Amino acid sequence: MGIEKEFNLEEGAERLKDWITTQPHLPQNIHPTLLQRYIHSTRGDLEYAKKIFILGYTLRQNNPTIFDNRDPLNSNVMNILKAIDMVPLPSVEGCEDKFIYYRLVDCDPDKFDFNDVIKTFFIIADLRMIQPDVPMNDGGDVPIFDMNGFTLRHMTKVVLSTLRVYMRYTQEAHPVRLKAIHVINCTPFLDRVMCLVKPFMKKRVAEMLHFHLPNSETIYAHLPKAALPDEYGGEQSIIKHKEDWFNRIKLQRDYITDSTRWKIDESRRSNGNDLSGTLRKLEID
Repeated sequence: MGIEKEFNLEEGAERLKDWITTQPHLPQNIHPTLLQRYIHSTRGDLEYAKKIFILGYTLRQNNPTIFDNRDPLNSNVMNILKAIDMVPLPSVEGCEDKFIYYRLVDCDPDKFDFNDVIKTFFIIADLRMIQPDVPMNDGGDVPIFDMNGFTLRHMTKVVLSTLRVYMRYTQEAHPVRLKAIHVINCTPFLDRVMCLVKPFMKKRVAEMLHFHLPNSETIYAHLPKAALPDEYGGEQSIIKHKEDWFNRIKLQRDYITDSTRWKIDESRRSNGNDLSGTLRKLEID
């Protein structure tokens, strides 16, 4: 990826939008803020932005189990949101990184439908990309996965084909700058979890992983204590921020369900399109 020291988000987004209009099979109704995310995440590298754009929408097109029927108010999605905290946290003073917190609320494995979990993850992720209060700055994304309550029975519910798509998209197509991944309250069977995940993990992402045992304070060496939930000595009220995101989901439901923003239309592909076949090739690679 060619990195420019200085780049203009608005100009880059406009150039990306202009290119999209030359690809009539791609969705044309892309949110302006999302276009800027592609430019920001690639540090102004337009060609790389095009690549991850194509890959992301190809993965969406080819995996309807995850990316179709995405009404966030449907019972399957609402059930996941009640059973699992997936909460983007507000900015922490003095820190430019963006934190997202994940944990089980209802630890019953029978309520852990993995396909619905990943579907819901992407609904939240897609909404997050258009929020004005998620800054495009020099900081990076830092997801925090809390393993408290996660059992071997949960692990047996993982669908490998869905896990593969999740890992491919989040590592290669998600328009964010991933900085670190923290796993807290690690379980004794963490090695089994990693055996499941590692075949799909890029080396650069594996190097971002940090593991923290229950009652450990090692995470404080990596991020401000204020970024953690209040029950862990931090300043984040997960209940409050989760309610905020419930409201955002309801208000922006139409954005998620509008297929013109997400769907590829192969019938509109130009025969002279110089990217013909690229979508399928990227998905196979």
